[in-house]
Amino acid sequence: MKKEPPVYRNEEICDIINRMPTHFGKWVAIAVVIFTLLLLTFGWAIKYPDVVSGQITINSSTAPIKLVAGSSGKITLSHIRPQDTVCENSYLAIIQNPANTEDVQKINSLLSQIASKRANPQLWIDTFPENVSLGELNLKYFSFLTAAKNIRNYEQENTYEQQIKNLKEYINWQNILIRQINSDTLTTREKLDMLDKWLKRKNTLYQKDMITEKEYDDLKTEYLNTCSEHQQLQKSITTIHIQIAEAEGKLNLLKTEKAEKEQQMSLELISSYNDLLDNIKSWEQKYVLKAPMNGRVEFLKFLTDNQFIQAGEEIFSIVPEKNTILGQMLLPASGAGKVEKASPVIIKLDNYPYMEYGSVDGLVSSISLVTKAEQIANTHIETYLITIKLPRGLTTNYGKKLDFRYEIKGSAEIIVNDRRLIERLFDNLKYRIN
Repeated sequence: MKKEPPVYRNEEICDIINRMPTHFGKWVAIAVVIFTLLLLTFGWAIKYPDVVSGQITINSSTAPIKLVAGSSGKITLSHIRPQDTVCENSYLAIIQNPANTEDVQKINSLLSQIASKRANPQLWIDTFPENVSLGELNLKYFSFLTAAKNIRNYEQENTYEQQIKNLKEYINWQNILIRQINSDTLTTREKLDMLDKWLKRKNTLYQKDMITEKEYDDLKTEYLNTCSEHQQLQKSITTIHIQIAEAEGKLNLLKTEKAEKEQQMSLELISSYNDLLDNIKSWEQKYVLKAPMNGRVEFLKFLTDNQFIQAGEEIFSIVPEKNTILGQMLLPASGAGKVEKASPVIIKLDNYPYMEYGSVDGLVSSISLVTKAEQIANTHIETYLITIKLPRGLTTNYGKKLDFRYEIKGSAEIIVNDRRLIERLFDNLKYRIN
C-alpha cells in the first residue's frame, strides 16, 4: 500500500490546536446557544395573522331610495321638511300638470275601496263623481264610469231576465194545455171505442132491416165526427210540442246571449278598471314624488314651492327608520381563497381617522360565488363581493360609537389565520428550495 506523506505543522499552529478554550470562549458558546434557544422559543411563541385587504362601504340591509323627477315643471311641496317621518305611498311633492291632485287621490281611493265589489256596480257607482278634473286621465276615467253604468242599467232594466221569465211561463202553460188535451184525447178515445161497438151492432141490425137507414147513418156520422175530433186533438198536441221546442230553443238562445252580454260587460268593466289604475300609476310616476316605504325624507337639493325642476333630477331620498348595518366589501381575487365565513374583519373608516377613533370589528357573513370585474387605475381586477356583519354595530375598539351614514367608505382587513414566526421562516426556506 502506498503510505500517506506525513503532515508537518509549525509550532504556532500546534500551540493553537493544543490550547484549551479560554473563559471568554465558553461564554460566547453559551450566548450562542441561549440566543438560538430564544430565537426558536420566540419563533414558536410569536404569532401574527395573515390578512387580506380590500375596500369596504358601510350600508344597511335596506338601502335608501332616491326619488327622481319623472317630468320637468314647477314643483309643489306637501308641507314636508328634511328628516320628517313619512308613510308609504304618501305624496311628498307634485309636479305641475293639468289634473287636480285631490280629484286623482279621491278617485284612486274609491277604486281601492270597490276592488272587492266590482261584481255589483249598483252598490258603488253613485259614489264616483262626474264633475272632476283629471287631465290626461279623463278619457280612462269616463270609460270606466260608462262601463260601470252599463252594468247597472242592465241589471236595473233586467230585459233578458224578463224575456226568460215570459218564455218559461209560456212553456209552463203549454205543458198544462198538453195535459188537458191529453185528457180530452183519452175521453174521445173511449167515446170512439163505444161508438165503434154501437156501430157494429147497428150495422148488424141494419143488415137485418131491424133499424132504419137514418138511425144507422146518424150513428155513423157521430162516429166520424168523434174520430175527426180525436185526430184534431192529436194534431193540437203535436203543434204544442213544436211550439214548446221552439220556445225552449229561444230560451236557450236568450240564456246564451245573456251570459255573453254579461261577460262582455264584465270584461269591459274589468279592463277599464285596470286600465284606469295603470294610468293613475303612470300619472303618479310622471308627476308625483311619492314615498315608496316608511322612513325619513332627506332633501337632495334646496327646494322651494314653484321651483322649476328637470326630468331625471334626484329630488328626495327615503331613509328606512329601522335597519341592520352591514359592510359591503370588494375583495381582490388574489388570496381570496383563504377567506372563509365568520373570518374576523378589522374596518378602518375614512370619515373617522383610525388613530383617533379606532377600528370597527366585523365578521364575514357571505362570499359571492363568482367574481366581478372592477376597473382600478386603468386596470381590470377580478373581485369578490363580500358581506360583513357588524356584531357591535359601529362601536370601535376604543369604545366610541360612530354615527351611521350611508355609503361610508373605508378599508378592511380580513384576518384569515394566525401563523407562527418559525412557520413563516420555514415557508420561505421551502419556497427557495423548491
